[in-house]
Amino acid sequence: MAKGLAYAIIVLLLATVLSTVGCGISDESDTAPADFYAGKTIHLVVSGSAGGQTDLLSRVLASYLERESGANVVVTNRDQGGGMEGINHVYRSESDGLTLGTVPSLKFISNKVMDEPAAAYDISDFSYVLGVGCVRYCLLVSPDGPYQSIADLQAGKDILLGGSSPSGPTSLGGMTAIELLGLDAKVVTGFDREADRALAVARGEIAGYVLNPVSALSSIDAGLVTPLFVLGTARDPLIPDVPAITELVDLDGGDLELAELWETTLVGSTILVAPPDIPEDRLAFLRDISSAWANDEAFRQEIDSVSGYEVRVYTLGDTLQASMLNLAGDLDEYREVFAEMIEKYRA
Repeated sequence: MAKGLAYAIIVLLLATVLSTVGCGISDESDTAPADFYAGKTIHLVVSGSAGGQTDLLSRVLASYLERESGANVVVTNRDQGGGMEGINHVYRSESDGLTLGTVPSLKFISNKVMDEPAAAYDISDFSYVLGVGCVRYCLLVSPDGPYQSIADLQAGKDILLGGSSPSGPTSLGGMTAIELLGLDAKVVTGFDREADRALAVARGEIAGYVLNPVSALSSIDAGLVTPLFVLGTARDPLIPDVPAITELVDLDGGDLELAELWETTLVGSTILVAPPDIPEDRLAFLRDISSAWANDEAFRQEIDSVSGYEVRVYTLGDTLQASMLNLAGDLDEYREVFAEMIEKYRA
């Protein structure tokens, strides 16, 4: 009897201890997002070099993220492989919401459009938080050169446009312009620096090249190049006097879809992402606070300051997610289109 009583007391004590210990262990899956982030460390991985456009924007985002989440935000640059290492790192990170990344949208997307082997990620899997900016690409030519209109281009023979790498946006943009306008032209790769491209236009070595007006701003201000048309179906607010290509030529079918691609996803933008499958409530929390930033005048002024222009477009997470899912469904089609253009139009 005494032994049975002692055994019962021991069992009761053990149950009490285990219950107490269990109460001391929080199940983070049940923790409200604001409480989860408070006091923790968020690692923000920048897919770009220190001091670059993506980095500068990222540091503004980091300061607001730190203030609104209550977490300590550590910014790390991973720019190897043109930022590929950073994108891959975020994709492979633990899906707890404590690793986020900033990526330049065009490189992020074109890697997958061109099926870059080193791009070990799927754009449809990421958790999208916010898109900052939307700068369209345009064809830049000499302000006093022989090509002052689309008619001039279409009448030209053996025209050369400048490009960077074969699958880079400047090259693909030039090839797209050739395809849509039916030009007798090729794209010469190897012009990696904006200054080199602009000087080549000024010297008459190339007729022009495709780039966004922000990246080409110094060359435009110096009078070396001027935008002829926007590669899309609408004008860009930064260059409102420059017509869209669809104002100058009639496009339909696949040609129209290709022009639309250049104004919806193949644009100059910085995207804040999280790894795949982070808890839905944490993703919603991150989207909610970033949505508030987009309507905060002080935040917008800071973004404008580091961008060097007025950023008018902020794409919220759910809209961005839907856009990326739509693009993912069309990747094979666009991959084939661009592969054919590289084969046809690379000099």
